Amino acid sequence: MKRVTSIITLTTLFLFAILLPAAAQTKDWTVAVFLNADNNLDPFGVEDQQEMARVGSNANLNIVTLIDRERGPAQINFIEKNNIKKIKDMGELDMGDYRELVKFARFIKENYPAKHYCFTIWNHGSGWKNKKVNSIFRGISYDDSSNNHITNAQLGQATAEIANVLGQKLDILNMDACLMQMVEVGHAVKDNVRFMVASEELEPGKGAPYDDILKGVSKGMAPEAFANNWVNAFARSYTGGSQGNDESTQSAVDMSKFGAMLDAIDGLAKAIMSGKYSADVKAALATTQKFDSPENIDMIHFVEQLKGRLGTNESIKTACDKLLAAGKAAVINFKNTGYSTKNAKGIAIYLPASFRVEAKYRTLSFAKDSMWDEMIDTLLKRDMADNIVSNIRAGSLDELRHLVAAAAENPENADLYRYILRELNYEMYTENALPASLADEFKVLFTQLTAAARR
Repeated sequence: MKRVTSIITLTTLFLFAILLPAAAQTKDWTVAVFLNADNNLDPFGVEDQQEMARVGSNANLNIVTLIDRERGPAQINFIEKNNIKKIKDMGELDMGDYRELVKFARFIKENYPAKHYCFTIWNHGSGWKNKKVNSIFRGISYDDSSNNHITNAQLGQATAEIANVLGQKLDILNMDACLMQMVEVGHAVKDNVRFMVASEELEPGKGAPYDDILKGVSKGMAPEAFANNWVNAFARSYTGGSQGNDESTQSAVDMSKFGAMLDAIDGLAKAIMSGKYSADVKAALATTQKFDSPENIDMIHFVEQLKGRLGTNESIKTACDKLLAAGKAAVINFKNTGYSTKNAKGIAIYLPASFRVEAKYRTLSFAKDSMWDEMIDTLLKRDMADNIVSNIRAGSLDELRHLVAAAAENPENADLYRYILRELNYEMYTENALPASLADEFKVLFTQLTAAARR
């Protein structure tokens, strides 16, 4: 009787195994692409699915897309070799809603489980800013039907929820979009992602070469190797490869090293705030690699430029060395194609040459947790004070007049005005730099600025 029961049990298990959908079997990798083509990138979305199908899912790999096209409903597809298989109609979706990304992750976990997960957000991208701030687009996954997009903060929330759904961190967060490989973006997702793969610069319209990337995914591939393969395949494709010749950047960041890099960023910020370095920072910025948004600079290249100018200053040199070491440890791979990005070294950061921080920037988790925006504020104070003092020494009060006029309309900048007043008091009176011909009007302007600082 026991033998018969055993035979029945084994037979049942065997039948269950062969009837179990392939999608439910745990594979090494699932590549899930949140393909928001509900915009002017629609033709490239179709082309990229075809690239994926040249490789197709296999015994080690699931390739799944959620695609929403410009003029049509969304659907989930399972990408087979030479076949794009529709799995589910989704109707019209707002792909600018981060909750749809989380829902997609839940579907992936339930239907295409894997040891490792790569989630790609496919669309326009532009770093940290919101869509309507100063007419500059910052965020990702712009949906032209809803006029919505995923903000930097929502990206952080989405990755936290996805990690909870998966029961593990996302092995790879890839953003097949422009301008997303930034410290500010990484800070939002750092606790929920192992490796972030993205571009510092605008991406070519063709985006990632999915066939080249996916054919490099081998059995048992570890996340770091997966990230390296992505970067290398991307660069090869734009240097006479499958995508032709075009300018591009692509890099992979190890998020386990991100905390040390953040500490080193604060170290440099403190060192810069400790002295009068605005002129040196401005000069270093002039030769630093910038991207389509010119306030996006390559962080590592900037630090190299700054160290080159202030290498004899021990505190600045030490801070630069620490950040260079931490940054190069975090950026495990970077590749550039084309001349204009030749000094891109893998991760960008916000540093406007005007030293004027946009109000929205201060709402970012990075700005709240770091001293970077305070450093920029300090640079602005010292830069303005230096300009005004130099202008007065040259026999003109034009710069001071402009500041007093601005102070009358913007009294909220009292901290800036107080700093400049201290500098003026020292330079003009203690150092006797005030030309006698300007003394009377200077006193009037000084009094007016003092009143503005007290409001």
